[in-house]
Amino acid sequence: MRPISRLAVIANLTRPRAAEGLTALARAASGAGIALLASPETAARLPGAQVCGGPADFAAAGAQGVVSLGGDGSFLAAAHVLAAAGAELPLIGLNIGRLGYLTAVDEEGFGATLRLLASGRYAEEARTALAAEARRGGQALAPLPDALNDVVIARAEGGHAFALELSIDGAPVARWLCDGVIVATPTGSTAYSLSVGGPVMAPAVRALVVSVIAPHALSARPLVVPDAARLEIRIAEDRGAPATVYADGQSARSLLPGDAVAAAVSPRPVRLLVPEGRNPYAPLSRKLGWGVPFAR
Repeated sequence: MRPISRLAVIANLTRPRAAEGLTALARAASGAGIALLASPETAARLPGAQVCGGPADFAAAGAQGVVSLGGDGSFLAAAHVLAAAGAELPLIGLNIGRLGYLTAVDEEGFGATLRLLASGRYAEEARTALAAEARRGGQALAPLPDALNDVVIARAEGGHAFALELSIDGAPVARWLCDGVIVATPTGSTAYSLSVGGPVMAPAVRALVVSVIAPHALSARPLVVPDAARLEIRIAEDRGAPATVYADGQSARSLLPGDAVAAAVSPRPVRLLVPEGRNPYAPLSRKLGWGVPFAR
């Protein structure tokens, strides 16, 4: 791959260790011979960084990729910001909190990771994203941003369980009385979907998973479907209640009985910078304890 010499930075400045993380990033970039650029607010706290107007200006300023500094939530937010700005640049997540799945490089690894990028020893990986829209009376409501992890329909706070109806490619599939439904990408299969019993999918798998939240029936099980499928989840009018739909937990739209959410794979995948030698299963092994002997 082409050696990387310029990276833009999107940092979560609210993290407790943001200042230390920015200093570590600046030191690692200097050692790798990589120039950093950032928005004025971030550049003011990032030693040696070039000031750039914002994500829409990153590519014009010569950035070859973007560093998200924070945690997994910060990474998802950065992906949304770049998409909204029309900045088609690959992302890499560097962690300054609890070790995440998307941000699997901690401060000790900043230097080695940036040296790999600077020497062209990396790959670009396209991750599936979800395009979704809420509909009322057949008309689209305000659009949702593309989701890297998942689209979630959940009951409104304090509300009762409601009935959700799933159809795939126009064919009725299921009706669940539940607290909500998660449509997850392979990347998102390790997030909310996993916590309600969904399967872990490798990032390259071409599929989506539909997981039910707190179903009122033991027969409800996660459903894995091809990524060419077009899904619609409708709030039943006879057992409906106010609800909310979220994209990556970052954006929310209110829903009423009879409303529906349509979801399908987005034509705009999220591109990731993957350093050479990275084991994509290592974060899962650490977070899920797969490397720990069974207790006897």
